[in-house]
Amino acid sequence: MSCKKEKLKSPEASFLVVDAVSINTTPSQGSNSHKIVDIWYYVDGQFKGVFPVGNVMPIVAKNNAEITLFAGIKNNGISATRMTYQFYNPVTYVLNIESGKTYSISPQFEYSSSAIFAYSQNFDSAGSQFMSAGDSAYQLISDPAKTFGGSGKSVFMSMGNNKPTSKMVQSTPYFLPTSGVPIYLELNYKCNQPITVGVIGGGTEERGAITLNSTDDWNKIYIQLTGVVSAQPTYAGYQVYIKATKEVDTPEIYIDNIKLITQ
Repeated sequence: MSCKKEKLKSPEASFLVVDAVSINTTPSQGSNSHKIVDIWYYVDGQFKGVFPVGNVMPIVAKNNAEITLFAGIKNNGISATRMTYQFYNPVTYVLNIESGKTYSISPQFEYSSSAIFAYSQNFDSAGSQFMSAGDSAYQLISDPAKTFGGSGKSVFMSMGNNKPTSKMVQSTPYFLPTSGVPIYLELNYKCNQPITVGVIGGGTEERGAITLNSTDDWNKIYIQLTGVVSAQPTYAGYQVYIKATKEVDTPEIYIDNIKLITQ
C-alpha cells in the first residue's frame, strides 16, 4: 500500500499581528489609559490561543474568517494571573484570509455596557471622591514633569518622620455587591516605596487588597476587590482607601485616574 504525501500536509497558515491597542472611553468613563498586555483570540468561534500584544498569531482559515479578539490583563498586576478583562468588550473582524499572508490590525476596545462606574476620578476638575485621613495630607499637583500624561492634576502623597502616614479615603461609602460579583479598582500610580490599596467596611474595618511596590514610571493596574468586599462580615457600604507609611527618606507617591467598576 502507498500514501500520497499531499494528504499529510498541514493546511498553510496565515498570520495576524496586533501591533497596537487602544481604549475608547466616554466622558463618564474617564481616562483611556490601559495596560492590555495580551490578546486572547478566536477564529470562527474557536479559541486559538493567547499571545502578547505585538506577537505573531497563526490563523488556519480560508476566505472570510471571523476573528474575535479579547483584551488580556494581569489581574492585580501579577504575571501568573493573566486573564481577559471582562469589562472590555471583544472586537470582531471579518477578514478575507489568503494562505501565507500576514495581517496587521490595531483594535480599539470599549467598556462593556454592563460595566457600572461607581465613579471615575481624574482630579482635574473641582470636587473629589476622596479625603485625606492620614497624618500627612495628600496634595493635588499640576507640574507637567510629575503629573500623569504631563497635564492636568495628579495626587501627590509624602510623609515625614513626625507625620509618617498618608492616607486617602473615599469620602462617601458605596454599596458594593457582596455575592462574588466582579469589582475592580483601576488606577495609575508611580511611587518609590510600597503603598497599600483596599476597602474600609462599615466605616471601621480596614481590609487590604494589595500592596503595590515601587515603580520608576507611571504604571496602570487592575485591582480585584471582589474577595475583600465579599468576605464576612459584609457591610452596607464600603470606602476605597490608599495608604502608605514612611519607609524611605523622601517618599514620593503619585496617583491618578481612579475608577471603581462593578456589574
